[in-house]
Amino acid sequence: MNLLGYYIFRSANGEKNLLRRNPNSPDIAHLETISTSSGKKLLVSGWWGFVRRPNYLGDIIMAFSWALLCGFDSCIPYFYPVYLTILLIHRERRDSHYCRQKYGRDWDIYCSRVPYRIIPYIY
Repeated sequence: MNLLGYYIFRSANGEKNLLRRNPNSPDIAHLETISTSSGKKLLVSGWWGFVRRPNYLGDIIMAFSWALLCGFDSCIPYFYPVYLTILLIHRERRDSHYCRQKYGRDWDIYCSRVPYRIIPYIY
């Protein structure tokens, strides 16, 4: 489970970073984007087409995988993953508000294309 979270975290960040550094790279040529009025591109396929913050999803999966190793005899190991989940949900909401101001109508189009924020089919 930890490896899955790490894979999601790293590959999602890799897609985003490669798009920012070299948008013409053949490694991301298969990924679909939305061009914004500010000249930036928003990924709407790959991990970023699955949920809006796949790197947060990977982080949350990793945190819960560490806690699950401790079993269910105590709630203490679950403080960190619960705290991290709350923190990342708050950060996602704040970032989404900022992106709505920055990208305007383009952000609304992006949100309609990628409806889930962090956890697919749930949030």
